[in-house]
Amino acid sequence: MRNTMMIAVLCSAAACVSPEEYRRLQGEKAALKAQIAQLSEDHRQLASQVESLRTENQELGARAADASWIADQKRKLEDLMSRYAPGGVDQVSGVEVVQTAEGVAFRVAGGVLFASGQNVLSQGGKRTLDELVTSLKGRVIRVEGHTDATPIRRSRWGTNLRLSLERAMSVADYLIAAGLPKTNVSAAGYGPSRPAVEGSTKEALKKNRRVEILMIER
Repeated sequence: MRNTMMIAVLCSAAACVSPEEYRRLQGEKAALKAQIAQLSEDHRQLASQVESLRTENQELGARAADASWIADQKRKLEDLMSRYAPGGVDQVSGVEVVQTAEGVAFRVAGGVLFASGQNVLSQGGKRTLDELVTSLKGRVIRVEGHTDATPIRRSRWGTNLRLSLERAMSVADYLIAAGLPKTNVSAAGYGPSRPAVEGSTKEALKKNRRVEILMIER
């Protein structure tokens, strides 16, 4: 009786399916569902790989752009150093171009810019800065004041550190007035803590009294 009822259930108005055929169809249905699930998982993994490749491609593009920018900046700085080097077309008396850990800097002798113990730019100092302005436009700069280690005796600033900062600020103010954006100019004073050369000879002390205009690499 139960088998008769099962056969009846498997029969439809169109056809009658045997139990074997029904099991075969169910097996094919289960296999198809498994294939669909696998395809769905493959699609998910493929989408993840595509997104990963897209991100990697963007990073490679950014690195290529950075490398191109760095190469361009290096070329410009090398050209700058060549032009202002001794015998170069733009050589300025009392100014040398030096490479530092943070970038290239114009190193200006203190005696070119200021009288001893003073922070007021001399007329010669102003002319010297005027010759550098064009090369500084469009750059982010930090004006750094430096002194020798000889204690101050005849200056209202009291310490070499204070004098170095006042001098750096005077140069920064002049460059801003000459057209450099305020947002591109900062100032710092280091006193005698960062000598250009070691030693206490007259020549060494003279070389350490300086202002450096650092072109910060970004």
